[in-house]
Amino acid sequence: MNWSLKDGTGERRRRLSHLLRKYRTAILIAVGAVAFVVTQSGWYKRFTPLQRVELSSLGFRFHFRGYTDPSPNIVVVGVEESSLIPGNVGEKDRVESEALQLMQKPFPWSRKVYALLVERLIASGAKVVALDVLFFDEKEGNEELAAVLKKYHDRVVIGSRFAPTEASGQIYETPCAAILPAEGRGVVGYVTFWPDSDGAIRRVTYHTSELREHDERRFADDPENLTAFNAFAVEKFTGKPVPPLHDQLINFQGPAGMYPHVPIEEVFIDRLFKNSRQFEFGKIFRDKIVFVGPIAEVFHDVHNTNYGMMPGVDIHAQVAGSLLQGTRLRDAPGWSGPALALAMAALSILGSLAVSHAIWRSACFVALGAGFVLLSQWLFVGPRLVVPMVPPLFALVCTGAFSVLFDFLIEQWERARIRTVLDKYVSKNVAELVLADSRSFEESLRGRKKAVTTLFSDIRGFTTMTETTDPHKLVAQLNEYFLKMVDGVLREGGTLQKFIGDAIMAVWGDTHSHGPEDDASRAVRAALQMRAMLAALNGQWKTDPARVELKSGIGINHGEVIVGNIGHPLRMEFTVLGDGINTAARLESATKQFDCDILVGGQVEELTRGKFLYRRVDLVKLKGKTKPVEVFIPLGDAGTQAPGWLEGYHRAIGLYRRGAFPEAAEIFKSVNSDLGDGDFLSAMYLARCETYAHTPPPADWDGSHTLTEK
Repeated sequence: MNWSLKDGTGERRRRLSHLLRKYRTAILIAVGAVAFVVTQSGWYKRFTPLQRVELSSLGFRFHFRGYTDPSPNIVVVGVEESSLIPGNVGEKDRVESEALQLMQKPFPWSRKVYALLVERLIASGAKVVALDVLFFDEKEGNEELAAVLKKYHDRVVIGSRFAPTEASGQIYETPCAAILPAEGRGVVGYVTFWPDSDGAIRRVTYHTSELREHDERRFADDPENLTAFNAFAVEKFTGKPVPPLHDQLINFQGPAGMYPHVPIEEVFIDRLFKNSRQFEFGKIFRDKIVFVGPIAEVFHDVHNTNYGMMPGVDIHAQVAGSLLQGTRLRDAPGWSGPALALAMAALSILGSLAVSHAIWRSACFVALGAGFVLLSQWLFVGPRLVVPMVPPLFALVCTGAFSVLFDFLIEQWERARIRTVLDKYVSKNVAELVLADSRSFEESLRGRKKAVTTLFSDIRGFTTMTETTDPHKLVAQLNEYFLKMVDGVLREGGTLQKFIGDAIMAVWGDTHSHGPEDDASRAVRAALQMRAMLAALNGQWKTDPARVELKSGIGINHGEVIVGNIGHPLRMEFTVLGDGINTAARLESATKQFDCDILVGGQVEELTRGKFLYRRVDLVKLKGKTKPVEVFIPLGDAGTQAPGWLEGYHRAIGLYRRGAFPEAAEIFKSVNSDLGDGDFLSAMYLARCETYAHTPPPADWDGSHTLTEK
């Protein structure tokens, strides 16, 4: 297919548009396939922004699901801000409790505090006590804590952790040997959570091994002999092992505080423990897992989760709560992500092919996306299945957006091609009206009244020229003339309504308007540009024997007209009709009688007053009109220096219209003299003054003059 420059821009666009439309289905399928492949590529999995959107979508699902009931078998005892303030407990309470006395010392407390806490909780009926506290170094109270751990090794869990090393792996850190019972790790569970790439904790691994966490690639099959702190507590509570699952999503029941915190110091205050409804001699702890851990901000043991910031001990409680309730979340099978992405790409392609209107098609894509989101939410809330959201939506959006953009570009190319054709036959403004809004164009076809500014331009003596000039040369010169004159109209935003032989008819305000003042100003500026461009053309043509000097007349009027589509069904024309148009044509013709090149009607002068410098011409009754019209000649824009004679000239016209003919004649003589005794208007008024001095006008004379020619 030849797309060389000789074909022209419009032809190339037509061919390209035809080719794209022909293979539209294949192109859409190809784009859908590419979008699907991208979601399965390594690039997609490494592209952090999209991965973070996927992670954030999980938080979206939690928030729309709302809170669920916490497990009734869990209680949290927290080391809170109040627990760290010496003297916050009454003297009598401290005397009665050894633990409270030890807690008056700066933190970290003697480990005997935790030994006493375990004794009290188990004595109150707690089934399991999980201490989210790291006992790494040799400290005061080790003996007491060791004795308690040995005594209750099957009912107590303490923490260990994985700490990052300078290399990429992690090292396993365990409590000091002095406190561990003979059973050793039988009381130890790791408290470590591994956050996602955005730093939020969403997953938990119930079992692992030291070597696996040190280098998972080398030791993925190492026996999993370590249990998570929260899972170990649940195993001791239920007597059943927790499945050896990795990277399991945590089914949070809600934000921090879903499990109310009992301040640790209150457990040792006898008057509360024995008498308050909260404790009832420890009934609150009976047959429960009691998680003990830091809550106060000073410990910085707070982490970002799907429900915002949450203390570590709260996260452990929520993990254990989900295990006890059997509400563990499940990741969808590995094949579900690709299947859903492929399905959404296919549905997007079908929607693009089935729905042609861009708005309805976009609505279809929005409905598909919303439906998928609702399905994902239902699976999350009901079967507690977590399906990937971003890959299917990515495939849908990419394919759907491409289809809309693809059709939009084809439409724009087609509009540009049609515009190129229309511009050759109708005005730029009419072409824009046709292409921009078919509804408004259809309305305009029915006809409506509008106030517009009309410009008529005509070449003087054109009929004689056609009889004496070579037709080929005349047509060539006319094209040069029209090119410059029409440029002046278009530059000022006018509608080139038609060519009437050698005449030009242009309108401002028919297809669109920025207000009467702006329309009128643009028309006058166009006329001044046409005056200047004709002078420049005549200067060029002086040296060309194939060209003749041209003179033109321009009439500008503002008035109400009918705008509509006129003609025969086989040949219609968007045009304007009415008295406002006729008056502009009469003003153009009147330029010959006043020996000037531009005449502006009184309403135009009023609308543009202050923007241009005008010379008043006459108050005339045009042929076929009964109401006189004030007419003016524009001398330039508002920045033009007014000639010295202009003020006297206007004063003389005022005297003339008041009937002071001798006084007016004296001033007109002076103005004519200033203008080299060749000013047509001054001479015209001098002749009238002499006539009226001998033959006064009627008593009801209004100063107007009737033109007898069109």
